[in-house]
Amino acid sequence: MLWQLLILGMAMGLNNTLAAVALGTVRMSRIKQVQLALLFGLFEAGMPLIGLLFGHVAANFFGGQARWLGIGVLGVMGVYLLLKTTAMGPQPVPVKLGWRSLALALVLSLDNLTVGISLGMLQVRLVETALVFGLVSVSMSLLGLELGRWMGKGLAISTDRLSGAILLAVAVVMVVLPG
Repeated sequence: MLWQLLILGMAMGLNNTLAAVALGTVRMSRIKQVQLALLFGLFEAGMPLIGLLFGHVAANFFGGQARWLGIGVLGVMGVYLLLKTTAMGPQPVPVKLGWRSLALALVLSLDNLTVGISLGMLQVRLVETALVFGLVSVSMSLLGLELGRWMGKGLAISTDRLSGAILLAVAVVMVVLPG
């Protein structure tokens, strides 16, 4: 069952990796990168557990809309960054983990509620599942942040614009590609 959890964890953590690429262009410190990756991992590990605990209530409330909500927020954030940069010119990016980081981690992990419900029906071990999902997400997020840092170094456009374009592209790809 471990290898299935690893594959599922990678599939669920892919959206974090893509968002982390965009965030990595901000050139945050290594400490901030690790903190953000740990935050993403915490939510990726915690959401399935919450899904297991809330069961069908969460599925009925979010259901298939969780994916669309996440896509919408990514798209809105992308458009906002593009428009903000165009209207005000490049702005220094405050690199701190605040409510926006929490909101992003929450939105990126919303679809994991329904995964948790499904896994609960399969009676998987909670601690093992949470650890695998969390570790996979942290690893994939760090990879995405480093890739974003590398991409942001060689480009002559503002990091806000690059981040916005990547977030918007991720949202579009998520709409086009099935579930």
